[in-house]
Amino acid sequence: MKQVKIACVGYIAVSVIMYIAGIMCLITPLSHILALSSVKIIAGILLACYGIIKIIGYFSNDLYCLAFQYDFACGVLLIVLGITLLCIGDRFEGTFIYTGLAVLILLDSLLGIQTSIDSKRFGLSSWATILALSVLTGTLGAVLLVKVTVWAAGLALLAEGVLRHYIVLNTAFQPDRKFKNRTRILRSKMEGE
Repeated sequence: MKQVKIACVGYIAVSVIMYIAGIMCLITPLSHILALSSVKIIAGILLACYGIIKIIGYFSNDLYCLAFQYDFACGVLLIVLGITLLCIGDRFEGTFIYTGLAVLILLDSLLGIQTSIDSKRFGLSSWATILALSVLTGTLGAVLLVKVTVWAAGLALLAEGVLRHYIVLNTAFQPDRKFKNRTRILRSKMEGE
């Protein structure tokens, strides 16, 4: 139960960081952001932390297994990318971070589309909003991939933050006593027949 809470709080914290980074991209010129030597270090730490949160979410006891179903592989990838940025980040040119960000956002949006399809199968009414947010986020990720601009990065980060925040709030559920009791009642009825 604690793992689901930790993962949800972690996802919301990452979403807030994405909101802040997106707003910073929208109000700060690209040359000023790339001039900061600490950008690669901060990005590396955030990627690694986000990867750890994703892995915790994957191993949590999520009722529908929707919010965190693809998070093991994504978490490992984020940790590897974070460590790479920390160790050899000075080898990468400035816009490489934005290209990598675009690929990650595009991948995450495609996984969001899969989550919306699975949410529809479970009968969750939030599936349509997840689908719309995933398509919007994927579109902004593709725009950032094709045309690296600070505005595209800011909008893509904001959309990614909203997508992750919405998915966690609307698909991550903890089994409660009521659910466990229902499961036991159904099993006993099935075994009695």
